[in-house]
Amino acid sequence: MSPRRVLLAIAILLATGAWVALVHWMTGLEHKEAAYLDIDLAQVPPGSPKFYTFQGTPLALVRTTDAMLDDLRAQTVHTWSQRPIPDGHPSFFVHALVGPADGCELDHVPRGADRYAPSRPWQGGYRDPCRFGEWDYAGRAIRQYPDQDPQLLRMADLDVPDFELREQRILRITRAPKR
Repeated sequence: MSPRRVLLAIAILLATGAWVALVHWMTGLEHKEAAYLDIDLAQVPPGSPKFYTFQGTPLALVRTTDAMLDDLRAQTVHTWSQRPIPDGHPSFFVHALVGPADGCELDHVPRGADRYAPSRPWQGGYRDPCRFGEWDYAGRAIRQYPDQDPQLLRMADLDVPDFELREQRILRITRAPKR
């Protein structure tokens, strides 16, 4: 083989390798996850959740209404954490829709739907189809029966992603809880 053909073969191999590397680099950019998720709160209707996925984690955002906040405040005594709803008007709640105990994805259950423990009317929230847990729209774990043993059945509240409020209407989620 002549030196000219050897150089031509090397040039073709180098060009092919460069092309493959360029295509791999460019397609790798397309799959890169965004560094944040911006949500315009004005686009989320009050009173019902809107669902998102960020960094592989399902999230729920709920803009509150006065009636919803009244229901959540009344429900505080039935939650494991007894975490109160702040005075004033929190305009939204955002949390990961992942069961804290086992990472099972939660289901949305609207107000008035049947619940696992039917002793109280359901005000709306989320339920874990794997472990039978329930959470209200504020992300607080619900105690289903007053006599439940906290050592055996207590559930943690839902995780809240890292976020910041920009211009009083843009919710920027910067990090989702890990599954």
